[in-house]
Amino acid sequence: MTADGEPKSLSEITRDMGLNMSDVAAFSGLDESTVFRLWDNAEWLDRVSGRSLQSLMASIPGIAEYSRAHAIRKRLDGLVSDLGAEGLAVDLDALDGSAVPQQLLLNALEAGLRIVRGEANQRTSSFIARFWGREPDTALEALYSTERGHGLLTDPAKLVESSVELAPRLNRKTYSFHSILALNILTHQVSKVTGSLEADLGFEVPGRQTAFMMRGVVMGSLISSGDLDLAERYRRELDATPVYAALEEWSFPTYMRDGRISSDFTLPSSLSLRNTANEVLREIAGYNDAYVYYLASTYIPLALKRDPAFGGRLAELTRALELRGADCEDRRIRETCSTLVRRLKELP
Repeated sequence: MTADGEPKSLSEITRDMGLNMSDVAAFSGLDESTVFRLWDNAEWLDRVSGRSLQSLMASIPGIAEYSRAHAIRKRLDGLVSDLGAEGLAVDLDALDGSAVPQQLLLNALEAGLRIVRGEANQRTSSFIARFWGREPDTALEALYSTERGHGLLTDPAKLVESSVELAPRLNRKTYSFHSILALNILTHQVSKVTGSLEADLGFEVPGRQTAFMMRGVVMGSLISSGDLDLAERYRRELDATPVYAALEEWSFPTYMRDGRISSDFTLPSSLSLRNTANEVLREIAGYNDAYVYYLASTYIPLALKRDPAFGGRLAELTRALELRGADCEDRRIRETCSTLVRRLKELP
């Protein structure tokens, strides 16, 4: 976080521009008495009204930038202090160097605080559920990451432990759409860090909750471990269990915002998978071979049923699978990619 977020009075912000109190009042249209009350107060942002702040931001250079930086700095300072009290240290260099919007990173830190405090309530479920989506998930991934220079915490071990402890307690709460999403998100992040199917997260609960939570665990473990047998077991499970296949088909489009997040886990009959196609192409190029097998054997065939044009990216998908499949050492992956490529080339 840059020093720009340090508290400054209105007079300090405008000093370098050579503006005095009367200038600020004249440009902003505010009464001089209003500007006077704010002028030398370093906490003026807490006292100014929303309409007056809008006038200042629209007329005085630097006000909008300072307001944003100060608000972020203030929230960060509070989170750093609260997380520190729970035994978690924030890596400020990693936060500064991240390409993820800082507001999303702060949201992730707040999620971490709620988790480590063990707040097993509907508000926590609802908050964590908001991380379903590419950008917020990237922020949460940084929270759990153990990679130096990328992870938001110097050591996330306590966060992982707290997540494992919190998940079954959330699970005992009243069934809700948000609790299903929250459990999926927690199990996904833990499995991605540990690289294994966390036994403590394998609850026996009926219907969609089991299916969606299983998907979170499997995807996290698959991304981390590259376990081809796990990808194959998941494919067989989807073939045998319709609710698992339905949630698999729902997950990518809602995660990538091609489809609306719906509490009944349904998608419209007609849907263009434009954003999903972009993500799948990115993952084919960057993820491990076992994950590519999962895409080729499980998700892409489902996606083509929903959108045969695959967001207008069929040619690129075909080429990406040809190139990646040829580089895979395992014969099952090569053959699966080749079979799908032949099918894609036969499409009109």
